[in-house]
Amino acid sequence: MKTIPEMTNFINNFNIKDCNNKGFSRVLLQIFGYLGHGKSSFINTCKYVLDDTEFKIYADVKSNDGGNTTERITYELTDTLTLVDNRGCSVLNEYETGEIFAQLGNLLPLNKAVAWSKGIGLVDRIVEAERYIQSSDFIYPIFVYSVKKGLTSEEVPEIKALLDTARNLTGICPLVLLTHKTNPNLRAVRARFEDMDVERIFALENFTPEDHLKTRGKHEDVLKLYIEVIRDIEFRMERMSSPEDEREKRKQFVLNFVYERELRKKGEDVEKKLREEARRKEAEKPQKESGNKCLFQ
Repeated sequence: MKTIPEMTNFINNFNIKDCNNKGFSRVLLQIFGYLGHGKSSFINTCKYVLDDTEFKIYADVKSNDGGNTTERITYELTDTLTLVDNRGCSVLNEYETGEIFAQLGNLLPLNKAVAWSKGIGLVDRIVEAERYIQSSDFIYPIFVYSVKKGLTSEEVPEIKALLDTARNLTGICPLVLLTHKTNPNLRAVRARFEDMDVERIFALENFTPEDHLKTRGKHEDVLKLYIEVIRDIEFRMERMSSPEDEREKRKQFVLNFVYERELRKKGEDVEKKLREEARRKEAEKPQKESGNKCLFQ
């Protein structure tokens, strides 16, 4: 088993150019999930471990995990690995998941405002963002979920659908990161994700301003996660086409998602109007019959 310095050196020296000649230049570790589940704390933890310096607040936990962040913010870990704190979602409706997929597909600019939009507004933003996007970025999805929140059987289908779609979009099964490892809910929540057929589940306890005492266990958990990520990248790299082709596939995937979503929405609106019209006619029917009876009396 590698020592902590050996694992740290392995991660810091990883170069994506050494494992492919297809034109990828860096890895974007796409952090996504619900608001308030520890995405920003995870970023602070990663910087603390890999930089091996004093604990600092890089990602504002109150601002980001509380839901006030409006940007896809990047944090460089190494020359090759960059964390992206994507805007989180509050519910998994089709509008918010569409926005999540546009971010995961790297179809929206980095370090710029991300404003939710309904209808085909997302399509317009994707087209406008073309000139800002770096096609040579390799996308790796990491879904963050807080064990403290618990996970009911009713919530499982929508999360599974989100993870499955993220896999189809990126070509990689999202790694699931469970925060608050010491919480009693860990076993039950992990079991729920295992039932979703998630391939890689990691649990760790984030460092915080209140508790950032360096311990071997916390350090090793973070380093082991990144070694697994690197192995995943190396495996997937052999099976990918050019960066431009991969990005085009992601773009078409999201555009099709929005198109099909809008078709369903229009169909639902038509059905709703038909039901309302039928109820209105049904409500008027007794009044007409009553009026007709009065005429014959």
